[in-house]
Amino acid sequence: MPAAGLAVLGMGAISVVAALPQENQPVAVYSWQGDALASVIAAGGRLLGPGGLPGSIIAIGDTPDFNHRLYAAGASLVLRADPAMGCTSSEKERSS
Repeated sequence: MPAAGLAVLGMGAISVVAALPQENQPVAVYSWQGDALASVIAAGGRLLGPGGLPGSIIAIGDTPDFNHRLYAAGASLVLRADPAMGCTSSEKERSS
């Protein structure tokens, strides 16, 4: 039983690390208390488009500390922008 619990914790840790954004990669920015676009602008990033969920946007920054700057500017959550994670809307949804 302890081994199963450790395996579950290990898989959870891997999932969390896989969802974290890397440098110079598009990110999905969520801001529940404020404005996600204002956070991106304050962090020195560029808007790429709307996110897959209401209140989210897809952005990119040129500096290595862009993700940290987003949090400092008021972003609630920053994840890598990956369609498999539901962060971006599909082309089919955009064209309708």
